[in-house]
Amino acid sequence: MSAYLFGSSYYPEWWPEEEWKKDFAKMADLGLNAVRMGEFAWSWYEPREGEFCFEPMQRAVEMAAREGIRTIMCTTTAVCPPWLYKKYPGVKGGNEHGLYGFGGRKGNCLSSEHFIEYALRVTEEQAKVFAHDKNVVGWQLDNEPGFPFVCYDPNCEKKFQKWLQKRYSTIDALNKAWFTMMWSNVYNEFDEIRLPVNAAEGGWSPGMKLDYRRFFSDNFNELLSAEAKIIRAQGTEQFIFTNWPGANWSVSCEDAMSYLDYSAWDNYVSVPVGDDYRVQLRSSMEHDLCRRLSNGKQRFLIAEQCAVPHAGTTPEAVRAQTWLDVAHGAFGNIFFEFRTPTGGPEQNYGSILRPDGSYNRAEHVIRKLAKDLDKTYDLIDGAKTVSDVAAVYSYQNSWATPGWVVDGPYDEDFFKAHGAFKNALHINMDVIFPSDDFSKYRMVVAPNLMILSDEERTKTEQYVRDGGVLVINTVCDTRAASNQIHEKPVPGLFDGRTGAKMAAVTYGRNKIRFTGGGEYPVHNALYELEAEPGVEIAATYTDGNLAGKPAVVIKRIGKGAVVLYASDAPDYRTYEAVARVANRLARVAPLLDVPDGVIVSERKKGDERYLIAVNAKQSAVKLTLPEEMYDVVNDRTVSGTVTIKGFDVLFVKRLH
Repeated sequence: MSAYLFGSSYYPEWWPEEEWKKDFAKMADLGLNAVRMGEFAWSWYEPREGEFCFEPMQRAVEMAAREGIRTIMCTTTAVCPPWLYKKYPGVKGGNEHGLYGFGGRKGNCLSSEHFIEYALRVTEEQAKVFAHDKNVVGWQLDNEPGFPFVCYDPNCEKKFQKWLQKRYSTIDALNKAWFTMMWSNVYNEFDEIRLPVNAAEGGWSPGMKLDYRRFFSDNFNELLSAEAKIIRAQGTEQFIFTNWPGANWSVSCEDAMSYLDYSAWDNYVSVPVGDDYRVQLRSSMEHDLCRRLSNGKQRFLIAEQCAVPHAGTTPEAVRAQTWLDVAHGAFGNIFFEFRTPTGGPEQNYGSILRPDGSYNRAEHVIRKLAKDLDKTYDLIDGAKTVSDVAAVYSYQNSWATPGWVVDGPYDEDFFKAHGAFKNALHINMDVIFPSDDFSKYRMVVAPNLMILSDEERTKTEQYVRDGGVLVINTVCDTRAASNQIHEKPVPGLFDGRTGAKMAAVTYGRNKIRFTGGGEYPVHNALYELEAEPGVEIAATYTDGNLAGKPAVVIKRIGKGAVVLYASDAPDYRTYEAVARVANRLARVAPLLDVPDGVIVSERKKGDERYLIAVNAKQSAVKLTLPEEMYDVVNDRTVSGTVTIKGFDVLFVKRLH
């Protein structure tokens, strides 16, 4: 796969067939070589029960191929045709407001035997037709799995009861895990358990909430893995992925590695506006997580991305966002979408084509991207990202924290910690899981890692003793797998001896001042720490009763060290300061000395090393290269001081 998959989503079922040829020709004229089709086409494929018709899509695939455009085919199980709902209303789930009626998309009940039966049947019929089509390069399963995050209907309630019985075996074990003696919630039988929709005060206990998220994730992975099995049963060599709305959403993408070839995500992170570039650090995190989720292949796909920026920024912002995708390991970019629909809920979406058929204002950017990627991607196809620093992400810990289903406090804190370490140190970053091997990293940052298994705790402690630098906050290792609080010092690693213990916690706003300079805000949970004798205090609180008390401490343990910070950070700058403190111990060298606003990554291919420095700001920046390098985009040798224009890229190969 040496050609970068550069394309767009397209819905031939929306348009008269005579217009397809014109649209595919426009794609080719723009420089696109891929199209993603079919994820909402169930009624097109099966207009009435058992009447399958795939010939129109076959013609669309062939028509695209004649323009040099390869197809990514999607299964269609994110929607439900009206005839199926009419026959079996239970194929739709429900939320806290009640059962879903018909209309819109998603909301299918994955605990409904009828929905699963019909969904897998249409998938199998589709696979028979397209699994060996030479013009189809890969498959996307479903669409943005996990949304709408909940399913509270009778089918799910019954399946949840069975899931719990399998997990706990006995009702006594469940009662212990959920701490049900509080408020007399003790169960005698599994069928007494109800989803707490419209429940009284405190309906979701911490243990029940966490188990529901586990169940919900398992349910989605069960459907997706069944679809993957059906496609593979055809003996196809086409790759299989799904388009996570974000790899941190409500399904465990870690579990999904067992049936997917690659991971992919829909990059709807806002494009940078002016010089406010840090929003793009979230993209970096999702990229690094998706790279981990691709079974060692070190590549991922951007399955959807905005084709035109909003009016507050320039079209060139699309270029910066796309080069960041490439820099982190993307092998393709699929813009959403090619043509603006004339009706339906998305009729005002900003597409590549305006309603009159003319190109949008990012046309010149997309043309240049197509040209540059066609020229350069082969150089880094198959390249690896090698990192000395990793951030630990945990689905269990995300689901265990308040905030409910997506982008709650755990995730927002994780985004900032990962992005700040990458940004402050100008390095590659990996995202790993608590069960992964830490030993190859010089530094590991693990924000809010409340839940650790005994094996993970032992491994993490040994990592420090062997010379690693571990960055944690106060809640580390404070919860059991049931989400109950451990009865031991806080934080719990090393039997509570990580440099300081929690004395008290309050909630509010404060600032912390670092001994090396700099004062930054913190908020929400403010932990008062009692530092152990002899530890280094790297930062202290500045205000109120906490003034002068430790906020960041460093303790050396064995050959390594623990950096413990006390509070939630409201922005990246606070974490950037923590990163600089931690790196005094890890001593990870920057990939390139770049100015503020430039996000730099390195890709290695054999003995060749490529640096991709993306200016995520609208204003131009200057940087000084430490040696002569080859500019692969502009086909020239560069050295000394170079300028990167706003939202542009410096893509260079090291010559020595």
